[in-house]
Amino acid sequence: MNNEKSHTEKFEELCAGYVLHALNEDERKEFEQMLVEASEEERLLFQEIRSAANQLAFAAEEAEPSDALKERLMADIRSQSGEESAASSDDTRFNWPAFSAAAAFALLIISLSLIFYSFNLSSEISRQEQVIDEQQTQIVELKNDLDQKEELLSILEAREVDLIMMSGLDVNPNGYGKIIWDSEKQQALLQVSNLPPIPDDKSYQLWIIVNNKPVSAGIFAVNEPGDSFFKVEEMADVTEQAANAFAVTLEPKGGVPQPTGDMYLFGNATDGG
Repeated sequence: MNNEKSHTEKFEELCAGYVLHALNEDERKEFEQMLVEASEEERLLFQEIRSAANQLAFAAEEAEPSDALKERLMADIRSQSGEESAASSDDTRFNWPAFSAAAAFALLIISLSLIFYSFNLSSEISRQEQVIDEQQTQIVELKNDLDQKEELLSILEAREVDLIMMSGLDVNPNGYGKIIWDSEKQQALLQVSNLPPIPDDKSYQLWIIVNNKPVSAGIFAVNEPGDSFFKVEEMADVTEQAANAFAVTLEPKGGVPQPTGDMYLFGNATDGG
């Protein structure tokens, strides 16, 4: 296990000593070098500590207890020591500036401790929030993936489905695909293989050739080689008798009303391939 202190822990440790002028020469040089390379959070911590130290030091110089407080403290001192007569002012005068400086120093230490605690707590909260956000994103992705698989499974479990095989054309001869179509429920599943990934400004578009005219059946994207499955959302009102063929073309992002790009896959609905 690595017992060396992290950069942030070392920075925090030296920061307080630097502000209080309590570092030796080597530690002072080390901290000044760390300050040059410090992160934004570490620089903010240094500014907060230095500001707190300056404010407390200024307050210590001007702090002067009231006359009433002085009298009560001196009366207690005389009572505890058994003195019956008032001592001279030179003998009984309390060193208030030294007392104020000591109190201010103690308050500074407390303030620095609170700043360190607040800094560390804020960093830990930020880390935990990031973990929570990542977990929530994973949960959403898993739920969407599960919903999609359930939809695809419902199509595959249909009692009667039509299978249309799609072959790759000259632009991509190694590609192929399948349309699994439940014409009774007007649901379909598209499986494509060996289609190349496309740029962000392009979309693959599926077409149903209905009475010899292309009708858009939706767009999809392939991000990596291999098999990809898509639910075809736009199969309504297309009967098995009217569908002549299926095709996949490459179009501008978002799709177009009529095909304009290269055709990557084609399958004849009448003969199954």
